[in-house]
Amino acid sequence: MPSIHTAIRTARTEALTNRLARFRLSVLWRIVVAGAALGLGSFAGAQEIANGSLLIASPELADPNFSHGVVLLLRHDDNGAIGVVINRVTSLAPAKVFPELADTLGTYAGKLYRGGPLAPSRLLFLVRGLAAATVNGPEIVDKVFLAADPDSLPEILRLATGPDEFRMFAGHAEWTAGQLESEVKHGAWRVVPASADVVFSDKPTKLWEQLATRADEVTADAHEQGSPDLLGADARDRSPPARLSAAP
Repeated sequence: MPSIHTAIRTARTEALTNRLARFRLSVLWRIVVAGAALGLGSFAGAQEIANGSLLIASPELADPNFSHGVVLLLRHDDNGAIGVVINRVTSLAPAKVFPELADTLGTYAGKLYRGGPLAPSRLLFLVRGLAAATVNGPEIVDKVFLAADPDSLPEILRLATGPDEFRMFAGHAEWTAGQLESEVKHGAWRVVPASADVVFSDKPTKLWEQLATRADEVTADAHEQGSPDLLGADARDRSPPARLSAAP
């Protein structure tokens, strides 16, 4: 039978162990909360879903329609969202797929893009430069305009210098109300601001890798520049995220 002194020492050891465990749990919880605050503060602006935003697919997104995809949001409102995948360029000349437009397209040298899984027989156009003056559609970002009327092609092609000012997308992507927000919340997409140079990147097949890498760099920079006191410093007051660019 253990002595009274042994029992007291055992009780003291157990009490000290419990206090250490509670202290460690408290510190760990503060670290988690502060880390979450830092992440939200650093990327609150980047996560705002709006017209002209870019959706960068998570590496874990397995849907073949969007795996390693970069989507330009054309419209986002209470009814849902519509966008086109801007980095899925094919090897096909648009006139081969849409022979009824062959005469109109003439010597246009650009390739057809797979804009998304919905309505693949419907064409959408992104236009910038002088040709944008002929477009009645909305401005999506940085003087890049959306057109969908094939009858506008002759005027667009008369003024556009080539694929760096005019691109054709077959099909589009669409989300119902709240669907995209849920996907972003669960980590399927990273949302960042777009720019005309990104939309008209001369290396579209490299776009996902470039943007994903730069987004990670922005995340790392934000944490380094704004690392909070893990035991209570306010991490909410952060500079807005840098605009990402696919330019080297």
